[in-house]
Amino acid sequence: MRVALLCDIGHSVYHVGNEATAIASAAQLRKRGHEVVMISHDERPEAVDPAAAATTEIIPALNFPTSLDQRDGYLTDIRKVLAGNAVALPSSDQLFALMGQLRDVDALVLGGGTLDNDHGPQLFERLATALVAAQLDVPVIMGAHSLGPSLLLTDRALLRELLTLCAPVGVRDDDSLHLAAELCPDHQGIVRVPDDALSLDVDWDQPKESRIAVSVDGAPDPYPEADFVAVLASLLDELAERTGASIELIPHAADPDRPRADVRLHQLIADQLHHKATLRRIEPADDAAARLAGSAWVVTTRMHPALFGLASGSAVLPLVLTRTNRSHLAGALGAWGQENTSLPFAALWNPADGSVRDDVVKTAIDAAVSGGASVPDNAQGQRTRLLKACDDWWDRVDATLKGADPRPESPSAPFPAPTETAPHSSGQLAEAVRPFVPAPASGRDRSVAIIMRTKDRPGFLDRAVQDVLEQTLADWQLVVVNDAGDPEQVTGVLDRYRHELGDRLTVVNNPVSHGMEAASNVGLANSRSEFVNVHDDDDTWQPRFLHETTGHLRDHPDELSVATRTLLVMERRQGPDWITYESFASWPELHAMHFVDFMRLNRMVPICLLYRRAVHDRIGPYAEDYRVIGDYVFHLRLLQAGPMGFIDHPLAHWHHRPAEVRDTTNANSMYALKGDHAEYDLRMRDQALKEWTNKNGLGLPLFISRELDQSTTQLEQRLDKMTRMLTELQGQLQATEEAAREACAANVARRAVRVARGYVTRAAGRITRRR
Repeated sequence: MRVALLCDIGHSVYHVGNEATAIASAAQLRKRGHEVVMISHDERPEAVDPAAAATTEIIPALNFPTSLDQRDGYLTDIRKVLAGNAVALPSSDQLFALMGQLRDVDALVLGGGTLDNDHGPQLFERLATALVAAQLDVPVIMGAHSLGPSLLLTDRALLRELLTLCAPVGVRDDDSLHLAAELCPDHQGIVRVPDDALSLDVDWDQPKESRIAVSVDGAPDPYPEADFVAVLASLLDELAERTGASIELIPHAADPDRPRADVRLHQLIADQLHHKATLRRIEPADDAAARLAGSAWVVTTRMHPALFGLASGSAVLPLVLTRTNRSHLAGALGAWGQENTSLPFAALWNPADGSVRDDVVKTAIDAAVSGGASVPDNAQGQRTRLLKACDDWWDRVDATLKGADPRPESPSAPFPAPTETAPHSSGQLAEAVRPFVPAPASGRDRSVAIIMRTKDRPGFLDRAVQDVLEQTLADWQLVVVNDAGDPEQVTGVLDRYRHELGDRLTVVNNPVSHGMEAASNVGLANSRSEFVNVHDDDDTWQPRFLHETTGHLRDHPDELSVATRTLLVMERRQGPDWITYESFASWPELHAMHFVDFMRLNRMVPICLLYRRAVHDRIGPYAEDYRVIGDYVFHLRLLQAGPMGFIDHPLAHWHHRPAEVRDTTNANSMYALKGDHAEYDLRMRDQALKEWTNKNGLGLPLFISRELDQSTTQLEQRLDKMTRMLTELQGQLQATEEAAREACAANVARRAVRVARGYVTRAAGRITRRR
């Protein structure tokens, strides 16, 4: 059969994992007798398959815009064309070429890839291509993918639609299997499979060289690049010192023509190493995989380098940076029974000054060198088992292409249970990494209680829960207080993430709403922790927020709380999601939190504040008699009680929706309840003044009000005098301008006379000469 294979290839940045997937998938299809037509972003055959350039046929892949609103708009126009409106797009649009070429294929296979927020255009590209195929009655099969875990609501809906178009569907990790089953519970063709790149034609049993192969993402978000480089260089130096192995930096994603992405970051790491390192340029996928397979050690933040190391029996030290990164690495490691062996980068980094936690680095290397690194028992036997699972998967794809039932015989491929041993399973290292590893509380109180107030805003709640899950610090309890909203909406959102939240989630449904501050007190009553934060459902954090703020308070025992610089994020609705169109620092002039700065107005919002739970013993609970501005009241009491620290870089995002004033559900209260804010602010000040005068008498307030009245009168008199002076000055300037215009006109006239005289003189001269 003639099969179109769509993989994420042909970009200016060459990605070893994507290219390896494309090569291996094409080989599996050809081995079963199918003709493969590659769909690529690069239309040059030699870029897709150098070995068979002369016979390789290329279909240009659809290119989607990067911004969500433009992607949505283009997909809408594609749907219109497929529904019969041929003029919804210009005749020159790329869609029509794709439609013409897909008419000549028998099936479409979506090669393995990643479909999440960071790969949004890839999801739209795959769905649009699948929609075209479905319109042409071309069957669609999805190869081994990672789905999520981070998804916009738009992405969730589109992913559900894509899954329904595909049968069978391969997923390569447990999180993806859970998400696919949640999105399409009645889909009978979803199966857990090994990553396609495992079947790449590589000598996995080649002799090992005493080499540390390093392959890390060129964008080490969410950590500061300089700090990431310093920590990794320290880790590699320690490993090289202990093993005597050489260091080789092998890029996984880079532009062959320019030193970008991994190559650039690798150079920065090499510059900080005490041991000599070899820097490699980007290589073809099979060469890069072979180089990793031939290394005794593999240190990586990426899934495919970990996979290549595991397949060859290398000692793999995987570093976790983000939630998505953790999920994808867990998929690669879990296939080998090594799911618990990744090392959280956060445990190696001191956020207070960006320094390296040398003690943890040394302990981690001790554990790895002594046998705790990810080295699967009987790597060759494990590889044989997984390659058999790969073949079984592609046999199922082949059978589907030939008209057989695509439903799997069993719900998942034979993956082993995770091993009980890990580099950080016990001892000193276990204690160092514990706060950064999602795990049951085992009878302990969590470090942080996160109180999330919500009411009938499932879209915001979804974003906020994902925001908490993105935190690099995992030692928290999330208390969702549903303040008399629809419980089914809350349950529907939380059920999506219960497998990640585990026992860290507590839900309270208030039958009657008593206001936001009462909801905060309910959250306090249903939690136990050292620290507390109120995370409203419409605000977000930078992923390091909890790590940095808890570290700060532990380093500053004299401070009761700490606030961070906040970004004010302006957003607007795009379908079910909200997209940012502008952001800037809130109160950029502040570089510390002083009580005096809060006298006139509130200078922070709950999302940027972490405080010690013990302060409630001194200042009491949240003030429930304030419908709004309750956070302002709490902040004033907190500042009265003791010093507040300040982290002077943005770790919190305060989301604003000024266009939603009339939508009381989704609007910010400062816009929708502007009158209430003013009224309750007056009540607060009036109450505070009464308390002061009851204790100290009316004398000082009366004196201050008289002085303010006199000062105001004097200021008004000065302003009147300045106004008169400005009026006189304006008259003088007007007269001067008129005189200047008259003088200018006179000068122009005199110059015109001189020009005319000169013209007449020259003309007379010419006439005289002619005579």
